[in-house]
Amino acid sequence: MNTTKRLLLPYRFVVFMIVLLGMSFGVHSQQQDLDGRQEWKQIRQKEGITVFTRSNPGMDFKEFKSSVIIKGSLDQFLSVLYDIEGLSSWGYNVKRASLISREADTVQVYYTEAKAPFPYKNRDGVYLNRFRWNANERTLIVDIIMPEGLIPEKDHLVRMEGYGSWVVRDLNDGKLEITFQMQMDPGGNIPAWMANMFAGDTPYHTLLGLREAMEQEKYQGKSYDFIR
Repeated sequence: MNTTKRLLLPYRFVVFMIVLLGMSFGVHSQQQDLDGRQEWKQIRQKEGITVFTRSNPGMDFKEFKSSVIIKGSLDQFLSVLYDIEGLSSWGYNVKRASLISREADTVQVYYTEAKAPFPYKNRDGVYLNRFRWNANERTLIVDIIMPEGLIPEKDHLVRMEGYGSWVVRDLNDGKLEITFQMQMDPGGNIPAWMANMFAGDTPYHTLLGLREAMEQEKYQGKSYDFIR
């Protein structure tokens, strides 16, 4: 091998490695938002429901999001969410739920206990919903906040933490596009890797239950002025 070829081989190797690293960095950059969050990864699509998860900086448990198009009205959706006592009939793993307070139709606070598999303790949580209506975009946003200190923690239960939202867009053809999103910490000693394996169950079954609930007769025929 002559001197020119011996010099070209290391040069080509260096160029190749630079290109390879650049491609890797580019892919990595594209997979993150500006705040360092990963892009959503689709993990399930069934019964018209699409489920995504992603990892966030400083969080051991994955954030989840699910979306679906449901036949129904905004009034029906609100009727279901306002019926806190009925949440145990369709909310995923919800054992019981009770209303703490409500301010008109725009703020409500409630308490739930959720079932956990043996040998783990059941979980509980306090939720604050703030309802916001964007008339121009025909979109209802329901903030989900889990405030601390409103109800003392119970020895036989583990208090959950988290935040999220419902985003409901009126498609103007008798259908709604509904997106449910949460970042949850189930608390206690549940390993993150185990919880993350089943991260798609809650968003999937929640929307499945919601769709069935909205068809019930008791949620028909109601009207709420703030979304007019």
